Amino acid sequence: MQVKFIFVGKKLKLDSFCEVYIKRIKAFCSTEMIYIKPSTLKLEALFIQKKIKPDDFVFILDENGKQLNSYEFANLIKTINKTMVFVVGGAFGIDKKSFKNAFFLSLSKLTLPHQIARLIVCESVYRSFTIIKNIPYHKE
Repeated sequence: MQVKFIFVGKKLKLDSFCEVYIKRIKAFCSTEMIYIKPSTLKLEALFIQKKIKPDDFVFILDENGKQLNSYEFANLIKTINKTMVFVVGGAFGIDKKSFKNAFFLSLSKLTLPHQIARLIVCESVYRSFTIIKNIPYHKE
């Protein structure tokens, strides 16, 4: 199993916190963080698609996506036996039409800055692995 994080935009200071969680995730599977240069939504989608294989399970972070609690998210991850790709769009979002087969995931009913969404998704993936493996991290 592998986890890829694809972020539209340049590397930011907050990404150093993402790297902490990515190092922790590496205890469970291989992990990669990829940056896509900001452009038009269509071009960003093309560049993202070049980093995704046809059999990857793609999560698009979107404010209108499905909301899951930590246990629901962990249970979903447990059922996926292929590379998982988490895509966080840039300041203008993502071209949804280009990702019709993706799972649209919402981290909150609030609109989050994409910089913060990067950190939250990395932490949430790590939390899910600790729930799956019964590692004491998640508190109820």
